[in-house]
Amino acid sequence: VTYTGVCASDVHMIDNNWGSSRYPLVPGHEVVGHVLAVGSAVKDLKVGDVVGLGCLAQKCDHCEWCDKKLDNLCPERKFTYMSNTVDETGEHVHHGGFSSFIRTDARGLFKLPAGYSEAHAGPLMCAGITVGAPLYEFCGNSFNAAGKRIAIVGLGGLGHLAVKFAAKMGADSVTVLSRGTSKEVFAKELGATRFIDSSNAEQMKAAAASVDLLLVCISGGKFDAMSYVGLMRPYGHIHLVGVPAEDIQLSIMPFLFQRLSLSASPIGSSEQMRAMLEFAGKHNIQPIIEVFPHSKANDAIQKVRDNTIRFRAVLKNDLA
Repeated sequence: VTYTGVCASDVHMIDNNWGSSRYPLVPGHEVVGHVLAVGSAVKDLKVGDVVGLGCLAQKCDHCEWCDKKLDNLCPERKFTYMSNTVDETGEHVHHGGFSSFIRTDARGLFKLPAGYSEAHAGPLMCAGITVGAPLYEFCGNSFNAAGKRIAIVGLGGLGHLAVKFAAKMGADSVTVLSRGTSKEVFAKELGATRFIDSSNAEQMKAAAASVDLLLVCISGGKFDAMSYVGLMRPYGHIHLVGVPAEDIQLSIMPFLFQRLSLSASPIGSSEQMRAMLEFAGKHNIQPIIEVFPHSKANDAIQKVRDNTIRFRAVLKNDLA
């Protein structure tokens, strides 16, 4: 292991907020490293390859969803260190990337694009695929957004990457929505073509019926979905990749008459991961990161807890 991202999900697992933690816990699902050895059945990787491991560590490879190349929906899927994941022997707990070394199923690993920064690659394995997968699906399983009007709510760890991807996809417009105007210049530096202060009723009204895909990248707090419905064009899609702290309240009427849809997702499939990594490598899409020595992991975790990280924390292995 050379680098490991620190995700908000790691903090939730450390604290057992989701009730699926098992201690002792070794977190980390944004793992980057070099292949040191391969089993006899491994065909696609060799010693020396630079690879990444994300949330999805294991799948069955023979069910309906794996056959459809949607292995993230496999009923037998196992996550890197969550719940009861074990290694290939069935006897040992499968740990995460807060490690010097890791042994894992090669089918869950992905080669990094040639020359791509290892320090920046970790967050792509979770945050990158989390925003990349719905953008890819919305554009007909491609990263060509020509003719699409995309908007992103929230400009944090997920949102800043979403803007970077959307800006390189050739969308007709890339809008960022955030409360206040303090992030407007930054949003446009990332590639946004329009900024809307979501607390400004006049700006929201002026933007009516101008968005095809609204990607909601905020976590915690309250997401007032109905305040964004007016932005949507017919057949518009509201998609959440963050988890609000409160249940979403909806009125069905505008969804009914405008043929709108609401959905949500974490991560993505192996096929989507490969496409996302290829696209990120081609266009040099990199997350904004803060790097900590692995021996200072607690400092990184605290900044993620405090929501003061800009925008993804990454640990550099100094333990080996």
